[in-house]
Amino acid sequence: MVTLAPRSMVVCAFFVALMTMLLALLAATRGQAQIPPSPFVEVGRTVRPAVVSIRTIRLTGAAGVNQGPLQEMYRRYFPDAEGEGGRFEMPSTGSGFVVAVGHILTNHHVIDAADEIFVRFGGERREYRARLQGTDPNTDLALLTIDPDGRDMPVLEFADSDAVEVGSWAVAVGNPFGNLESSLTVGVVSAKGRGDLVIGGLTPRFQDFIQTDASINFGNSGGPLVDVSGRVIGVNTAINSRGQGIGFAVPSNLAWRIYRDLRDHGRVIRGYLGVSTEDLVLVVGEQDGGGPDGGARVIDVVADSPAAAAGLRQGDIITAWDDRPVGSRRELLFMVAGTAPGTELELEIDRDGTRHALRVRTEEWQEDPAGDRHGGADIWLGLEVASVAGTDPRVERLRDMLGIASTGGMMVVAVAEGSPGAEAGIRPGDVLVSIGGYEIEDLTAWEQARTLLAGRRESLTVLVRTGTSEQYLQIVPRSAGLEN
Repeated sequence: MVTLAPRSMVVCAFFVALMTMLLALLAATRGQAQIPPSPFVEVGRTVRPAVVSIRTIRLTGAAGVNQGPLQEMYRRYFPDAEGEGGRFEMPSTGSGFVVAVGHILTNHHVIDAADEIFVRFGGERREYRARLQGTDPNTDLALLTIDPDGRDMPVLEFADSDAVEVGSWAVAVGNPFGNLESSLTVGVVSAKGRGDLVIGGLTPRFQDFIQTDASINFGNSGGPLVDVSGRVIGVNTAINSRGQGIGFAVPSNLAWRIYRDLRDHGRVIRGYLGVSTEDLVLVVGEQDGGGPDGGARVIDVVADSPAAAAGLRQGDIITAWDDRPVGSRRELLFMVAGTAPGTELELEIDRDGTRHALRVRTEEWQEDPAGDRHGGADIWLGLEVASVAGTDPRVERLRDMLGIASTGGMMVVAVAEGSPGAEAGIRPGDVLVSIGGYEIEDLTAWEQARTLLAGRRESLTVLVRTGTSEQYLQIVPRSAGLEN
């Protein structure tokens, strides 16, 4: 047996006590391990204060918008002095976010046809009355302004959407269903460059959407899609109601350009060429090696347009725009639109296997609010049509969605707001059987009818097939405009 000296006993006891304390501290630390904070907490702190809820009011009456069974019932049971339905409110909600003090960016379809617009920040009861600074249906974006009244508004920073990669974090913030304000959902960028989408029955001309699986619901429209640093990479615009985890946002680079034009001019200024084109599709093993590998094939040239003045012809393949290669119809569309009106540049084409360089001077693209554009290959009376038997993805989508069994004729794939076609009650998915006594069997028949009837201003009778039923509608044409 070993006997310890008193001093040794004290040292030993101190050592045992110290070890006991260390072991207890280690056990406590393990039991209460610090979980690394979510990076999205800081994103929420940065973004949510800049996101607003947008409330719109549409006053409908005898001459109002949204004519339908509800308004007919209101007119019948609550007539005014003239025997028509009195004006009543139809509220709608959406989202938006602050891009500069007093400036709110949102979607066009959120505020479309609104008589009054109100903006409210999250967690507050007071609202700001908003003014529409400008709107662009072609990208489904709109800019609102409010009086900040001395308020220090948080402003969101824009990121470079071209640098965003598929698989990157994506965070959507908005007000789903109008009452779940400042909701934050997380996902990834699922794809880029999506197009040919039908949004609210319309087809925005310029589509280059970011696809994300971050949850986006009705009411989220106009809210920001941000990266893990809280910078805007897109504007939430649309969802696929038939699928889960499929949402779409206007990329930030495009949204920023539209914002600047709306801020400075109240409208978007775009270049105009005056052609209709289609993608050049190459079949593996069937290319002779002498033609271009990509480009946009010209299918129609508008008379008296910059394209006609430059000498472009039907069948030409546009391969380069101002020394930038053209890979598709949509690429050319964005290149032309992004070119300042009055710019003179070189256009490279392939004509019957031979390369040519043409000089072209762009003009400003003019928007016809009536949607009745003349000179395009497939738009007239505000109706954009495509062959039911063709390969247009919008036709396939509408056929699948509406259960259309027709295999012939021309289907309406988009209807311009406020156009004669829209006022007549024609909707995407309708198949045109005849117009003005002329049968519409294919695109050639449609173009022939347009040529013969374009000058008429009296009502045109249109036979429309919706599903399995047919009905006659009356369209009142308007003055002609221009088609880009």
